[in-house]
Amino acid sequence: MSEVETKITDAELAVMQVLWASKEPLTLNQVKAALDKNGETTKTLLRRLCQKGAVGQEKREVYYYRPLVERSKLGRYQTQRLIDKLYAGSAKAMVAALVEQGQLQAQDVAELQGMFQDLWGKEDGSP
Repeated sequence: MSEVETKITDAELAVMQVLWASKEPLTLNQVKAALDKNGETTKTLLRRLCQKGAVGQEKREVYYYRPLVERSKLGRYQTQRLIDKLYAGSAKAMVAALVEQGQLQAQDVAELQGMFQDLWGKEDGSP
């Protein structure tokens, strides 16, 4: 995992979400409006993300910002970090917690079973 992904804070992640959602580079004001935050905070977050190499900027009449880090790559890292931090590295323990807390509905479980079957090519979804 690159240093960029390991150093993105939750506040910076909110900025990244806005940038990922856009098909085009965004200005500071567009990012600020999407976040509903004050301009100085947003400007600071964008500056830090640029310094970390997670966001690129392009000077036109004003600066435009675009993500340099893929959402899926960061998502995989953040998911593994959560599993390691809260569930001692056990994805099974995380899923069990989701089931116990009622976070997974029957349809979710059926979709997961389908994913396992596709992954391993067996009727019962086992490896």
